[in-house]
Amino acid sequence: MRNLTLPLSLIAVAALLSPTLFADPRPEFPDAPYRAQQPPAGPPAQLRLPRVETFTLGNGLEVQLVTRTTLPTVQLDLEVPGGSQLDAPGQEGQTNLCVALAGESTEKLERAAYREALADLAANVATWGNREQMGVSLSVLKRNLPQALALWGDVLLHPGVRTGDLERLTAQRKAALSQQKSNVGGLASRLQPLVTWGAQHPLGRLTTDASLTGLTTDACRTLWQGHVLPKGARLYVVGDLTRAELTAELSPLLSQWQGRTPAFPPLPPPQFTPRQLLLVDVPGSAQASVNVLHLGPQRKDPAYPAISLMAAILGGGFSSRINMNLREQHGWAYGALGNFDFLRSGSSWLVTASVRTDAAGPAVQEIFKEMQRMRDELPTSDELNRERDGFVGGLPARWATSSAILNGLQSLRYLGLPLDDDVKMATRWQATTLEQVRAAAKGHIMPGEASVLVVGDATKVLPQLQELTKPDGPLAGVAITRLNADGQPQ
Repeated sequence: MRNLTLPLSLIAVAALLSPTLFADPRPEFPDAPYRAQQPPAGPPAQLRLPRVETFTLGNGLEVQLVTRTTLPTVQLDLEVPGGSQLDAPGQEGQTNLCVALAGESTEKLERAAYREALADLAANVATWGNREQMGVSLSVLKRNLPQALALWGDVLLHPGVRTGDLERLTAQRKAALSQQKSNVGGLASRLQPLVTWGAQHPLGRLTTDASLTGLTTDACRTLWQGHVLPKGARLYVVGDLTRAELTAELSPLLSQWQGRTPAFPPLPPPQFTPRQLLLVDVPGSAQASVNVLHLGPQRKDPAYPAISLMAAILGGGFSSRINMNLREQHGWAYGALGNFDFLRSGSSWLVTASVRTDAAGPAVQEIFKEMQRMRDELPTSDELNRERDGFVGGLPARWATSSAILNGLQSLRYLGLPLDDDVKMATRWQATTLEQVRAAAKGHIMPGEASVLVVGDATKVLPQLQELTKPDGPLAGVAITRLNADGQPQ
């Protein structure tokens, strides 16, 4: 019998020439009844907090373990007090440069061999540092944990700290610093801590080419050996292993690691100056970065549920008032955000947006207007429900993966909050009223105390900023201060 099967290419040609050949007989209409209403959201996922085992190893290292068998992986992160707050004046950026250097190699393995050894295990070891902390992390498949822990332990106990690596990292950081200074957004991010905390505050001092110059490997070894110690540090572990398994792996590895991290005095209060108008010139820039900021509340403030919802309504997301104003109503920016940055010692309120250069002054006006309107008017029920539903509905995702659990534990511990804070917060968010949101705005959104930082082409921006200082402007009578890229007055 003759084979009548058609080649696939002929079937495709037939389909193109005759669209109805394989068409779905059921037509689609844009006015179909089921399109008239948005499909309802399903029930929210249930928030399940992990079970955390807290114990101490023989050398005094505190461990927080979450056994999670969903995947055969292990993630851990050793956290030590430190970070950029350790930088001496004139040596800004050196602590975190030393931390990065420690992660480049070990005494036995140079950088290339060390990276190859990690790649053979599909493992990742990284050192990290921020404003107040530093550490060493590891992620690996459980079957490779013993070998990966040995490499992690070598970085922790026997980092290579080689001169060639230090020279390369220093050059990279100086290049990154130059790149940051070359665009308005990067330059604004660089200067925001200085404006918030003050030029002499440990969290406000700026890294410069000069402050990165002159660092030695001996200084990095001294810093590492004097600060990365078990007592006072914490090890967070999430993965497919039990306390007995973890202890069996860590105890022999860390038995000779002894000592206590130095005690740090509390950070001094912020040296924030209200009602400043600061301008940084970036000649020829097509955009300007506008930044409005002032100090904020403590994370443990009893009104935090209302504060967080208020901040979301005002500036926290795409549908926020500030973003809708600058982006949708005026078309000045692709986006604008405003929120509180919470640290242990307090917080700062920051609204930031990159706008058209010709709209820098008007954008600042509108930001002040929205801040004042938030204080003066009740939010709508739709605004409150939108943000509240988003917050509560998003809580399970904060504990859905190993990385999220590890980050969540670290964040709670850093801020001094209990593990069940999210459970309590869900209830408190649900109970928050419109009046409480407005009260939070009146208590913590302070347009009369805000300072403004604008980065852009001064020839175009300066006349707009002068309008802000007129008697009817939000910064009436305030002098405009010019800064350079390192925050120095010009």
